[in-house]
Amino acid sequence: MNKLKKWGIAVFSLAVIAILTAIGGTYYYNTEVNGYPDTKNFADKIDQLDGSSKQKTVLIFHKPGCPDCKKARRTIKKTIKTHQKTIDYVVINVKKSDAQAYLAKYGVTQVPTVIALKGNQVIDSTSSNNNKTIAKVVAGD
Repeated sequence: MNKLKKWGIAVFSLAVIAILTAIGGTYYYNTEVNGYPDTKNFADKIDQLDGSSKQKTVLIFHKPGCPDCKKARRTIKKTIKTHQKTIDYVVINVKKSDAQAYLAKYGVTQVPTVIALKGNQVIDSTSSNNNKTIAKVVAGD
């Protein structure tokens, strides 16, 4: 095998390893570190909330690596799954740069924070670590 072929195989192998590492790292981040079903374009969804609407929307603020967020994650995901046909959910990673404006707008100072809205009006919220309280707000009750 000539030198050029050996280099080509080495570069190809490194590229495959890099791609597999990136995929594995993303999977680990999404399932272990984050694990929340983050909403893409959450800013657009929040900005489109209509004050005259009766539609319920629940905002969920979390931070990857937060131990309290990790404790609440199972309850939040289970409740979302149960109510996703009747309630719109917007899940926000507070580490995203777009999130800062909404942290200020809704007075979020700790995570996890769950805010239930009817239209664009706040009807309930919690920053509790109690899973029953979190489930109640996530369910829009």
